Amino acid sequence: MNSELKNEEFVLSTRPSDQNEIKSAWKLQPCPMPTIANDNEFILETLFISVDPYLSSGLKKSALGGDINPIGFIQISGLVGRVIESKNSNIPTGTLVTGRMQWKRYILANGTEPRFRILQKSIENNTIYDKIGFSTALGVLGMPSQTAYYGILSVANTQPSDVVVISGAAGAVGTIAGQIAKKVRGAQKVIGIAGGEKKCDYIVNELGFDAAINYKEYNTKEKMINRLKELAPEGITQYFDNTGGFVTDAVFDIIKKHGKIIICGQISTYNNSEDDPSKINIYPNYLAKTIYRGLSILGFVCGDFIHRNEDEFYKDMPVWLDQGTIKFHETFVDGFENLPRAYEMLFTGENIGKVVIRV
Repeated sequence: MNSELKNEEFVLSTRPSDQNEIKSAWKLQPCPMPTIANDNEFILETLFISVDPYLSSGLKKSALGGDINPIGFIQISGLVGRVIESKNSNIPTGTLVTGRMQWKRYILANGTEPRFRILQKSIENNTIYDKIGFSTALGVLGMPSQTAYYGILSVANTQPSDVVVISGAAGAVGTIAGQIAKKVRGAQKVIGIAGGEKKCDYIVNELGFDAAINYKEYNTKEKMINRLKELAPEGITQYFDNTGGFVTDAVFDIIKKHGKIIICGQISTYNNSEDDPSKINIYPNYLAKTIYRGLSILGFVCGDFIHRNEDEFYKDMPVWLDQGTIKFHETFVDGFENLPRAYEMLFTGENIGKVVIRV
């Protein structure tokens, strides 16, 4: 290994109080280069890193709940790396892998990391990743797409008779969820809600959604209700929620009897403080609305399903991609040092599809 290589890492340095402080949550600092001590270990050069909204749960006490990471914690998320040195006979030098690992330029690993998968060994070629890029292991062939896959096929169990509304429809999960609902399950109608005309045009003209609503134009509960009624006069039967906020409040008021509300994300609340109730929209009237209308509210995370039927996802999705049934988009941010900026983009709405750091 080149002795001149320098390693860096991102550690949690402050707890952001709101969206404006997201970029300052982590500090970039030098760290030692890893060295192999055991026969099963190998060293990775990081190539791509995923940033995802759920990382908010570890930054501070928030609406998501759960444990928070201590100051000084080396941030972890999905990444793709190339093996540059190895004493693991099953993972030779040149192998490309993915897994949940620390935000470092160079990483010591042994293949037991969470979500670890070998993407391609150095002696192989003509894999799907050669066709669409190894970064897709973090998006359309990774956790966000799996979330959409399980959410539509298993949790919502979308049928041809369904009218489906998807919030956050231009994001990494929403883009795939809408396509699976429409093109795989044949939903009667799929309406996506996104921020800006560019995103709305993309999900309709490129991805095949039936209609889109720009929440920046229809920016109140009342406006959203009226627009949804115009686009879906037959009534909404399923709502796949990635955002929360006034959009969700609007859908709850008009979804049909026995409708399903699938809670996948609540990104509009992730940077709110649990200690300030005025900033948390918990909508206590939601529960009352479920009684006489027989609504189902179903929350889930990808991890609920991965260990049960991950093989099905990796059987289906490559075929859908190869056939052109499913399309995808990646928003790349170049430079390891720009990880915090890439994470911020998730909340400012600058991305379409999956945000990936290209180290």
